[in-house]
Amino acid sequence: MSTEKLAIHDEQLNQTSGGTLLPYRVKPGDSLAAIAEQYHVSVSDLARWNNIENPDILTVGQQLVIKY
Repeated sequence: MSTEKLAIHDEQLNQTSGGTLLPYRVKPGDSLAAIAEQYHVSVSDLARWNNIENPDILTVGQQLVIKY
């Protein structure tokens, strides 16, 4: 089983009318760009979904939502 599949199964998925929401907790060394690339979404979408005004500032432990 791939690492990506394990990561998705380790998170709780929630179904919404707009698609699937995947919670993601920021880890040391994470950047919004790296998270966006990992999940194949844009940095601007990821920032917008999470009300992030400055994409250069993340906090370890911060909970993000990734929409599919």
